[in-house]
Amino acid sequence: MDVLKLKIANVVRKFAFKEWGGTETVIWNISKCLRGLGSEPEILCTSARSPIEKESAEGIAIKRFPYFYPYFPLSCDNKRRLDKKGGNPLSFKLYKHLLDNKYDIVHCHTISRLASQACKAAGKRNIPFVVSFHGGTYDMPQKEIDEIGRAVRHSFDYGRLLDHFVIEKDFLSMADGIICIGYNEYELTRREFPDKLVEYIPNGVNYSKFAGAATLDFRKKYGIAPDDMMLLCVSRIDYKKNQKLLVEAAIKLKLSGEKIHCVLIWPVTADNYYLELETMIAKNNLDSAFTIIPGLSSESPELIAAYKAADIFVLPSLFEPFGIVVLEAWSAGVPVIVSRTGGLQRLVEDGVTGLFFDTSNIQSFMDAFYKLKMNPDLIKSLKDNSLKMATENYSWKKITGKLLNFYRKVIEKYESKK
Repeated sequence: MDVLKLKIANVVRKFAFKEWGGTETVIWNISKCLRGLGSEPEILCTSARSPIEKESAEGIAIKRFPYFYPYFPLSCDNKRRLDKKGGNPLSFKLYKHLLDNKYDIVHCHTISRLASQACKAAGKRNIPFVVSFHGGTYDMPQKEIDEIGRAVRHSFDYGRLLDHFVIEKDFLSMADGIICIGYNEYELTRREFPDKLVEYIPNGVNYSKFAGAATLDFRKKYGIAPDDMMLLCVSRIDYKKNQKLLVEAAIKLKLSGEKIHCVLIWPVTADNYYLELETMIAKNNLDSAFTIIPGLSSESPELIAAYKAADIFVLPSLFEPFGIVVLEAWSAGVPVIVSRTGGLQRLVEDGVTGLFFDTSNIQSFMDAFYKLKMNPDLIKSLKDNSLKMATENYSWKKITGKLLNFYRKVIEKYESKK
């Protein structure tokens, strides 16, 4: 079967190299693979969190457009909160760009107003429109919804007036295909749209990047003792990522005489939670047992060095649609302990590629910690099994192949309707 060579408009809410997340990781790595196979992917987004209007990285064009949130009043602080997480912007210039430029397919990696505008533009250009759910579309926790809504609680939403004129409100029903990175969301979406092309395409990993040697001594740089057991959590600092559990665990482990050091890496998307976390660490005299590095780039050699320096990788999320960082830990040869939630339950096999714990029971985490510490044979088994799983099932090349096959199905179905 011939490889499709397409010009693809990847529409996403924001794309800033200094503030990285799972969605950006997927778009970036798939774009690089698509380009290597002869396609021409572009990344189109708002200028949120990055002022650079146009740039090209590794041959991939990134174009950012002015935007606004239709709320009044909206303070600068609240606008920044919406930029970081959960904002629902409009961008007329991004919409016009889609109308004025030729693409073979529009692939939207966000929902609500930008997706509606992208859907409307695709319809006018008579090209297929695909949406990716990166988690939280149907199964977002209520606390997450409340946190996002806090920034606009006392503002008038005049977007409800604009929506009647400038967006395609029923964009999901009009989408030619839907991709889900989480299996739970995939099952829910299939039930919601039984006659639509819906595909489960998980995230991937550049396993050779994380399997390679570190270029710096992470422990030395951050003053972490060689004999401390280093627990690493790579996850945005946010309520639903539940880093407070690591503080609770550290309290118990320190009282038990364990020499541990917890490292938390990734951008802050909930400022209040970050302050609560810092307060909790200081109140329990754990400053010397924690290193927090907010905003580290995914391309930074420090990130690989952190994985390589870690003894255990911990992901304590209350909600996790997939868990791409687990793939990175697997590739780096770090045993993982993860919460029994969301897509992690499908990704990790308990006792084979990682260990589970229940977030409602701190003792459950302690049991998993000591099970690893006291069993070097288990550690070796987990490392071997998880590396094999990452390399055989989650390479970006394999994931991109699935995406291209899905594009083919979408285009063929779209053309048959003409």
